[in-house]
Amino acid sequence: MNLIARFSNKIKDQISLFYTMFCSFIAIILLLVSFNYLSYTFFRNNIKSELIENNSLNLNTTVTNYEKHIKLIKNFLLGFLSSNDTQLLKSGSTSTMHYEIVTKVQKDLQHTLGNSLLYLDNVLYYFEDRGIVIEKDGTRDAATMFSRFYRQPDYSIDFWNREMESADSFKIYPAAAFRIDTAFAQKPIGSLMPVMVKNSYDHHFAFIAMLESSKMFESFHQPIANGQFLIFGPNGRPVFSSTGGIDLPPLPANSAKGYFKIKETYFFYQKGAATGLTYVEIVPNRRLTEQIKKLNIVMLILLLLSLFISLVVSFVIAKRFHNPLASIIRSIQPFNANIHPSVKSSWIKEFNLISSKLHDLSQSNQDIHKDLNAKNSLLQQFAYFSRLKMIQGNAGLVQTSIDNNKPYRLVLFHIDLKERFKTEVDSDPYRFFNYCKEFINAHFTELTEDSLTFQVEKDQILSILFTENDAGDAHLQSLNHLVSILELDVSFCNFTIAVSPIRKQSADFAETYRHVLDLVKQRKLGEDIQVFTEPIPQAEFIIPSPTEESELMANLQSGNDTVTIPLLDKLLDNLSKSGALAYQFQDFSKEIVNKTIKILYLQNISINQFHNGSSPRIVSFESSFAPVSSPRG
Repeated sequence: MNLIARFSNKIKDQISLFYTMFCSFIAIILLLVSFNYLSYTFFRNNIKSELIENNSLNLNTTVTNYEKHIKLIKNFLLGFLSSNDTQLLKSGSTSTMHYEIVTKVQKDLQHTLGNSLLYLDNVLYYFEDRGIVIEKDGTRDAATMFSRFYRQPDYSIDFWNREMESADSFKIYPAAAFRIDTAFAQKPIGSLMPVMVKNSYDHHFAFIAMLESSKMFESFHQPIANGQFLIFGPNGRPVFSSTGGIDLPPLPANSAKGYFKIKETYFFYQKGAATGLTYVEIVPNRRLTEQIKKLNIVMLILLLLSLFISLVVSFVIAKRFHNPLASIIRSIQPFNANIHPSVKSSWIKEFNLISSKLHDLSQSNQDIHKDLNAKNSLLQQFAYFSRLKMIQGNAGLVQTSIDNNKPYRLVLFHIDLKERFKTEVDSDPYRFFNYCKEFINAHFTELTEDSLTFQVEKDQILSILFTENDAGDAHLQSLNHLVSILELDVSFCNFTIAVSPIRKQSADFAETYRHVLDLVKQRKLGEDIQVFTEPIPQAEFIIPSPTEESELMANLQSGNDTVTIPLLDKLLDNLSKSGALAYQFQDFSKEIVNKTIKILYLQNISINQFHNGSSPRIVSFESSFAPVSSPRG
């Protein structure tokens, strides 16, 4: 047993790539051939059921179309039967017939018959007692109409007179070939299916509609090669046949729809609910049998041919792949001793030599790629930062996306943390600013992959968005979505957003940055997110006036808070009414604090005793956007 196991392991170690690939190809080929054969067998076994289902659906569609159309024609004729014009024509005699009504009826018929979707050749007003017919072309003698203009031996005037005596109010007659046989014209009209509508108790007047049966068949039915379509009336008499000959066995009496098979022919039938007509589709199975036989032969030839070609191609591919691989193996053979034992997991000896080297190369490539991406990102940010600050140096040698004069716009975010963040959020502010930068960068990267977001100041984040056109509507829509997300953090910090117009020249980059810096300064007092896309004109004002400033300084020096505080409230109110911006409030407050500190120093008063031992805070411009609910706040 040990000898067999040792021999088996030796064989595994010595299996060549050529034989491995060739055997693998053969296994795949056999699998695919088996799959194709099973699929074909399944298809062949189910093709008959698919044929039955498809023909049943086809017949159902045909029945629906015929039933709807015949119902439409019936309602159309019943509407004519109950119309005032028809009643007036029925009430008059031949000599007293209202000819203006006859003219109107003819025009209505011409207008109606102009609709080709009704498949009506004509509608005849048949007055049996008067022996006249009114149709689209005029008024004619009934005998002449049925013997000359609609000549058909089975539908003579005697036939229609007998039908007038029946109690049926609606009746469909078998389609037949009609023709015109007059002194001026002898030509066929085509296959027409007469339909009669009359009052059950009126044996002297009826409507006879001539349906174009051939056109109806072409429009309502999807024919099948070598198939036959039949329509039978409620009495079992044939009404229409697509091929002329009718050879149909008795249909099942207890079923409204279904199919049966006799020899090599399928018979599909369905009875119409509205008309009582029975529709039959005859499909010969001989065509299907012949196709399956041909398909079997073609399938067998294709399988054998594909199997032969696949084996040849597999042999050639395996051989061609193995030859250069053998050369590679020989070239790296000296490094065989350095292969790590964990790499030898393949049965193919060539792979054992290559995999370790490829693994080392791949690992080195990944490390280099990560390092290059990180350094390239830093270089890109440094290049943009140098252009923003207009720093001369080697940063201009770094190629950036903006150098291609691609349309771009700048979006500057100014973030100011509130006291609530410092007291309630256990997080480093710098980590929060970095989180905001990454979030904004991820948001805009989904819009444009080459967008860049970086931090230009400790509380300022700049995004460079590129666009393919001058519209840039997608930028503004994306920014609106971002603003709706940032509103969740308004209770902890304020956001001021400045959006520049679209620029096309890279030389305008520094100027555009200064433009968004100026837009950020337009923030007013408030707790909301403020977005600025263009400069807002500001009124010039001088606060305080010289008189108010003298009064303020005098009361500050004397320490008169009962006058100083109301005076400061008044000055803040004046700033608010004049529409001052947030940084102007801050400049004013900074000036007052600085003057107060100077007075304290001049009077040798230490400021450490105020504000619980802490020095009064002199806020800078960056914090000028701190939320202030009111001028006195």
